[in-house]
Amino acid sequence: MTVQDGSDHSEPHSSEEPAAKPSVLGAAVGVAILGLLIGGFVYLLMPRHEPPPQPPKQTEDPQDLAMPKPQRDWHSGEYVGSQTCAECHPEIAEAYSQHPMANTLATVADASPIERVEGDSTEFESHGRRYRVERDGDRMIHTEFMTDANGELVYEQSEEVDYAVGSGENARTYLINHGGVMFESPITWYTEKGIWDLSPGYHDNPAQRFNRRILDGCVQCHSGHSIPTGDGTSARFEEQPFTELGISCERCHGPGKRHVEKFQADDWEAGDKSAEDMLIVNPAQLEGRLADSVCYQCHMGGKHRVLRKGKTYHDFRPGMATEDIWTVMVSPTPVSADGNAEFLSHVEQMESSACFRGSEGQMRCTTCHDPHRSPKPEERAAFYRDRCNSCHSDRGCSLPIEEREQPPALNSCAHCHLPSSGSSDIPHTSASDHRILRNPPTKNDVAQDSNRGVAWSIFDNSDQRMPQWEVQRAKALALAEQAMQESDQRLTLQAIAALEEALRHDPYDVEVSSSLGVFYCVTRNDAKAMRWLEAALQVDPHHELSLKNHGMMALQTGMLDKGRRSFESYLEVNQWDGTIFGPYAAILANTGHLQDAVKVAERGLRLDPTQLKLRGFAAQLYARLGDQEKSLQHREILQKIQKRLSDSDTKKD
Repeated sequence: MTVQDGSDHSEPHSSEEPAAKPSVLGAAVGVAILGLLIGGFVYLLMPRHEPPPQPPKQTEDPQDLAMPKPQRDWHSGEYVGSQTCAECHPEIAEAYSQHPMANTLATVADASPIERVEGDSTEFESHGRRYRVERDGDRMIHTEFMTDANGELVYEQSEEVDYAVGSGENARTYLINHGGVMFESPITWYTEKGIWDLSPGYHDNPAQRFNRRILDGCVQCHSGHSIPTGDGTSARFEEQPFTELGISCERCHGPGKRHVEKFQADDWEAGDKSAEDMLIVNPAQLEGRLADSVCYQCHMGGKHRVLRKGKTYHDFRPGMATEDIWTVMVSPTPVSADGNAEFLSHVEQMESSACFRGSEGQMRCTTCHDPHRSPKPEERAAFYRDRCNSCHSDRGCSLPIEEREQPPALNSCAHCHLPSSGSSDIPHTSASDHRILRNPPTKNDVAQDSNRGVAWSIFDNSDQRMPQWEVQRAKALALAEQAMQESDQRLTLQAIAALEEALRHDPYDVEVSSSLGVFYCVTRNDAKAMRWLEAALQVDPHHELSLKNHGMMALQTGMLDKGRRSFESYLEVNQWDGTIFGPYAAILANTGHLQDAVKVAERGLRLDPTQLKLRGFAAQLYARLGDQEKSLQHREILQKIQKRLSDSDTKKD
């Protein structure tokens, strides 16, 4: 989470990319602009410095205190890669190579050409901006640009995309790799409708542009094997981030080195059958919760996932329970007052179904889905009908066969009992209703907001299998996330109390300290906000969110030297965040470094030409420096962008 930073973006930066939140720092750059307008500088009120926070007294045995995350060797040789698996399992490997999971990530050069690009490029318009997709051999270029009423170019920004995400069965989006720091392109191909449009997460906030960060949780679900740097929680990866792209054999069966070595040895026993003997994980031989976790690692996100202390998304291995690594938070009531489903995932839907509840723990994802093979479209009706009949053969469909075979059903159980819900986290796509209702509704369910303001709960009673302090920590961080997502003042106060309680157990918890600092920003308790952000940075001086928010608060409270140092440290970690340059330029201007301020402003505008406040600030800076020509250029561009966006908003209304 982060508070607004003086740029035009209100999108927060959090572990799970929640919606935009209100802010208390919107006037930060405005203060600096005012100083330039009146021909002098504003000396901001410097509040009295409070001493750094003292660690609260521990209330539990120090041996229970979770220690900082150790450095890990992400280049471990325990993985052998799917090609090695294919040498002994060629038929399974061949079938799986056509599965959507195997094709969920590819380089742009190697991705199957499912998109439609007319000639060498194609364009579309959204929210007053125009977008262009260009093919140049194996390369793909995504461009955002704007033209004025006369068709003249106002600005243009192009980025080469490096990776294609998604098999293309529903959609395909694209990643930009800046040396291991990755971002989602705002442009996505939607297969179902055959159109280009804004990417998931951009429709409600197109101002993010090329700045939507790809986080560790995203990479964990959409790649076979990645190489993070540091402790694996900073969303930073090696310059070549992946050793295996699509979901690999070892994502479901675990690292294969020992298994391969066993069968390459001269003395292996051909009769070995168990997973223990095979030195590999066979999900079919795992007990229920562990078997489910193989699928749930990606298919059960709930409202929010909270990493357990000292864990990373990259730590999960088949044979573990997901709760060993993270805690999943869900809506406390799955169905709203009008009977509509409020589930966010197929897992939650499935576990609510009569089929699942009547199976006495035997039903799981693989009851209906073959993890190695995806049926072709013409095979799906028969494939899933056979799966249904494996349990319902004695009580088949009550409709006459002649009626069942009529289109569009074509004797498909799924057509009637798992209909498209018409809603999805991905625009222009639909999702099957996995509640497996005997009498599905005649109209699409639309999720309601009846659970707003009701604290999320922990999925699958995993809190009963966790230490109490970790339960409190997970609930506190989830409550903080929910309060920000829902902009709920009552939840905000509850979150502050819960975060403070969590810190009584572990005063060195960076995530909790950082979140608490943000909430004191929101409640305008500047002194405490600075204290807790600095507490987080004492433990982890490179913590991205804390550096950014500390810089924002320093600007807000007039601690300009502190703010400058925080922004400089932040840019050493992430130089691609266009939203940081406005407040950084404001600090430089307020400390008399006008030449440096204008360079920083220009740097920010190269990353994001649409930052209106920053462009206006650049015009002010050039005027102050006596360069009226450049000042006028920025003013003219600013006016054209404002008019274009205003006209777009008028058309929508």
